[in-house]
Amino acid sequence: MLTIARCWITLKSVYFRITLTRFTIAFFLFCFIHCFAEGFIQAFIFSQDANANAVVTSILHQAEVPRNNFGILHRHDGNATLQLCNMIPTYLGQGAPCQTIFQTGEPNIPLPSQFNLTGEASTDVFIAGVTSTPGGVYVALDDGSKILLNQMCTLILTYPHQVLMNAQREDVVLVLTQFWIFCISFFAIVYDSIPHLVAALCFRSLTTGWSMYVIWRTGDIRSRFQTLLASADSPCQLAVDKLFPNYFESREVLQIPDVSMNVISLLLAIYLSMKLIKVYGPNSFNRVGAPKEIIRIYKYFLAVFVSFQVAALLLISVVCLWLDQMVNRDNAIAGVTYHKTLYIVLSAITLALLVPWITMGWYAVRREWKRLMVAFLAVAAAVFASWVLMLMSWSFAWTFVEWPFFACQIVAASLSLLTTIVFGVISWLHFDKGLAHYLYVDDVLAKAGFEPELFEKDVEKHPPSDWREIGLDDVPTYTLSFSTEKRELDDPEKQDRK
Repeated sequence: MLTIARCWITLKSVYFRITLTRFTIAFFLFCFIHCFAEGFIQAFIFSQDANANAVVTSILHQAEVPRNNFGILHRHDGNATLQLCNMIPTYLGQGAPCQTIFQTGEPNIPLPSQFNLTGEASTDVFIAGVTSTPGGVYVALDDGSKILLNQMCTLILTYPHQVLMNAQREDVVLVLTQFWIFCISFFAIVYDSIPHLVAALCFRSLTTGWSMYVIWRTGDIRSRFQTLLASADSPCQLAVDKLFPNYFESREVLQIPDVSMNVISLLLAIYLSMKLIKVYGPNSFNRVGAPKEIIRIYKYFLAVFVSFQVAALLLISVVCLWLDQMVNRDNAIAGVTYHKTLYIVLSAITLALLVPWITMGWYAVRREWKRLMVAFLAVAAAVFASWVLMLMSWSFAWTFVEWPFFACQIVAASLSLLTTIVFGVISWLHFDKGLAHYLYVDDVLAKAGFEPELFEKDVEKHPPSDWREIGLDDVPTYTLSFSTEKRELDDPEKQDRK
């Protein structure tokens, strides 16, 4: 019964926080609706990418193209060159592990002899309409016709296969990001947390910027596929719309509302967050009336919390994307990466450290525990250095160069970690200057149910005896000042004017 009572009290407290003002209600409803709307859009985009990739994957498996074959596309002044590689080249150019299989103006490139086209037989389930033949692969089209893709054409399809597989991974990360944004927005309301509000805005800015870029990138991918599959120099001589019927049209139809919704939601989130910050900011220390120096130190504290919350999600997505590159058998990098076990272990350690690292950061800054803060900064520096040094790996560097989404995630995660380290050091230098004391007093008063405006600074008086009953006998400079005036929470601007 006690547990049920506590749960009921917690639920009532959460409900009170959400319905505290019209802005908190609007913010919660906005975050909830946007999360699921964006989730559905990204899920439909994932479905389109998965269907298109299923066709290419089936063709490659039926043609028994080795899994470690991958393509590198070079474009310059309207010309395109596609090289097929079975190892990561030490430079992006002609080399031993690579062979040109497509080049603008060269329609009769011979089949590369060093690439085995009778690789390991696949036991996967193939889609209907794709069958192998000694001359290549037959593909049944939606219009009822059947076309033969020769062996050279199946090699060219390794490049679209890479692009579509990466697109699927991006879709999964973007769906999970929306739910992460909703979760931290929810915590922002429940705990009156400015860091959570700012972190959510950072993520919304990143997703909005990416959705704008994807509009251009989809058209660029279509142009690449058209050049490789349908140009006069291509051995495929196959219109992109034949192999991927309505794929690009459907994706563009979904991306237009996606970017529109992201832009509108970002603007609305900024407006609502500013309204909430006007309430949460002044209330952070109103219970005990913190001086300006403490408020300045508190801003460094907030910066640490924002940066490591942003870094946490970005690190999770980066590590999971890299792990998928290492363990997914359909991914070419998995078969050509040296020291793969070392990379997997590093990724697993990074994921295992994230929760303890966040916990260390929370308590170290809030309680001003110097040793724990040193450990927190040391872990952040080690993770930052490890993933920056990963660029020395040819497979990691190649993935970074060839996959824009992965590169953006790495750069954003590194900058977030670096910001965490910088503001963490600044916060550490300001330890023992009163912040922990004020946070403790404010927290105890909040748990005791006192409203911020019930307290004001009075350096000449000592606290009444009933303060000692709630553990505040070590705070001799504040007294109760009960006020009958009702706060106008619904309009922070009115509160500011008062």
